[in-house]
Amino acid sequence: MHLALLFGRYARRLLWGDIVHAKGDGMDLIESMTIFVGVAEAEGFNRAAGKLGLSKSVVTRAIAQLEARLNVRLLQRTTRRVTLTDIGATYLNECREILEHIASTEANVSKSNAETKGELRIAVSTSFALERLPPFLKAYADLYPEVDLRLTLLDREIDIVDEGFDLAIVPERSIMSGTSIVRMLASYSNVAVASPIYVRAAQFLEDTPLSLERHVFIGRAIDAKGRSVTLAAGDDVHTIHLTPRFTANNLLMVQRMTMTGMGFSLLPQSLIERELVSGSLVRLLAHYAIAEDESNICIAYPSRKYIRAVARTFIDHILNWPPLVPSCPS
Repeated sequence: MHLALLFGRYARRLLWGDIVHAKGDGMDLIESMTIFVGVAEAEGFNRAAGKLGLSKSVVTRAIAQLEARLNVRLLQRTTRRVTLTDIGATYLNECREILEHIASTEANVSKSNAETKGELRIAVSTSFALERLPPFLKAYADLYPEVDLRLTLLDREIDIVDEGFDLAIVPERSIMSGTSIVRMLASYSNVAVASPIYVRAAQFLEDTPLSLERHVFIGRAIDAKGRSVTLAAGDDVHTIHLTPRFTANNLLMVQRMTMTGMGFSLLPQSLIERELVSGSLVRLLAHYAIAEDESNICIAYPSRKYIRAVARTFIDHILNWPPLVPSCPS
């Protein structure tokens, strides 16, 4: 078993078991964990000390106590920056989860009317927003009538903090900020599809994955320089490279272009169930699965220190909502 995984399990037991009464030269464990997260996010002791309002010596001592307590090196120090070791990265995730749980518990205990008022700025993947999100938004709006939702639909990479969003519901690969907390909502798998018009016009008779390389591929904007795709049917595995002739930065647009007969595309099956049933789209190489082409749709938000109370209500509600979809489009 991987060392980092073992350490993660050990760290979780250690932290939860000792979190109430653990002390280290006068500094409690929660405070030390908070300082460690601050140093990791700031990539430096001086910057972390400034943001936390502490002296550098206090920050340095807290990290030293944590490393001594765990008997591991959490950070690599150089003259220019501080970086996480592999075990340090695992410990960082554990600390964030525990601190987030503590913050959530405190927020629930101290919840007041003021926490459920005001604007909530949310970035959402376009296709997910249009296809799956409205029922949830209706339920949330009914529950919190004094929260004004401000949705921005987009299909690109996003930095939540820099762009002024409270949270984002987007594919995991779209999240740029390394300090954001990311929670998975659902996942999807793609299938190769084309319209009957294209199948007839292109005389698509081949039944091998390599045949796809000879056909017109419609991709997303991130596919513009080409992408590798692995298709598998049992032990029959092929990896092919697809270079799109057409691209769009919106998955619904890719779907519409495919339906007109411009070419074939790789689309989430959950997005095109109606079209597959009606026959306006047909699966290509249906006995092959597109391996390693599963993606996550996530909710992402700033670290607990910056999250607004009203955003917490939305996050808690969506994480406890019945699964939005069995699989989700990007």
